[in-house]
Amino acid sequence: MRITISGQNVDFFTSGTITLKLDSIASTFEFATRFAAQDPKHQELLKPLQYKEVQIFNSKDRLIFTGTILNHRFKSDSGRNLVYVSGYSKSGILEDVSIPVSAYPLESRNRSLKDIADKLCGLFGINVLISEQGKTITDTIIKQKSKRAASTKSTYADLKAKANSVFGRTSASPSESIKDYLSKLASQKNIVLSHNEKGEVLLFQPDLLQKPRYFFTKGNSLEMTADFNGQSMHSDVNLVRQPSDDNAGVSTTDVAKNSLVGKYRPTTKILTSGEDTDTKDAAKNEVADELKNISIVIQLQDLFDEIYPGEIVNVHNHYIYSYAYNRFMVDSITMKFDENSDTTTLNCVVPESFSGGPVIRNILYNHSDEDHHLEPHLNEDNSLYTNNINIL
Repeated sequence: MRITISGQNVDFFTSGTITLKLDSIASTFEFATRFAAQDPKHQELLKPLQYKEVQIFNSKDRLIFTGTILNHRFKSDSGRNLVYVSGYSKSGILEDVSIPVSAYPLESRNRSLKDIADKLCGLFGINVLISEQGKTITDTIIKQKSKRAASTKSTYADLKAKANSVFGRTSASPSESIKDYLSKLASQKNIVLSHNEKGEVLLFQPDLLQKPRYFFTKGNSLEMTADFNGQSMHSDVNLVRQPSDDNAGVSTTDVAKNSLVGKYRPTTKILTSGEDTDTKDAAKNEVADELKNISIVIQLQDLFDEIYPGEIVNVHNHYIYSYAYNRFMVDSITMKFDENSDTTTLNCVVPESFSGGPVIRNILYNHSDEDHHLEPHLNEDNSLYTNNINIL
């Protein structure tokens, strides 16, 4: 692993944490490095409140993170003199700032999500991309391949159409952060607002049909946990379009269902802006958001710095109610390193957490079910996927 500040290598760092996130415009980092107080290079490189650029490269010297230093904590004792540095992705500034008065008015008419994002992110020198890949948020892997799968092309075409479709009227609050405003608009189009390793904002739609990248079991992991928050989930999510001056008398509704919920638990949400036809996407997005109440955490030995958020992994562990090789999408990755050990933690969610459907796969399969849970078009064709009752 290699770290640079303003293009200069950090020669010595003792410990650190890097967290890469999918459903966010800001991943985070922190590390401790030696501070030579009398060295002019260190004085300039580690000067607080300068918001210097940080880049982090993986074990193969590929860029995995571009960010901004926010915080410094200096520590001096009888031994070493260290500074603890932390911050977030280059695009993370959008979480902290609101629309400047110079960019008013706050209201937009007949403009697309891409147009609005280009304008607001451009104020801070941040590019906005409609992501051409559905497998991962990084360009590193995709650029090595000249062809995209047909399903990815279809996903990209759908994403591009939604990102460029116009809202009739939208308005931001004066105190609302740019990130919150864009997230609100993206959710109504069922688009994930993310970022890549260069700190650019991505309008993203994960590919649910991609092949799994890794296979994890009780035997090749340090620890696994599975959390199911049933109180926050519903069987039916009804979405109602709020009438306005532009569509007086219209009460367009749509419903999306969560097939994992085994009891009738309905709820209703209101779509406050957008077009009447946006209710279907917005309803699916509400189901997708509720699916995030199912999470798998996998702790691994060593740094897995070539797994990226957005990729699929397979998990088989009866003790966390994963009786078959269930597909989960990596939502975030936390890599920790120090003098004693390196570990990686994967936070995973149901893949449909980023789409709401069209079909939510049965991750609650058990060996008493009639559904044999065989998915040859999604999983590798080998004996691992025969749902062997003895496999733990």
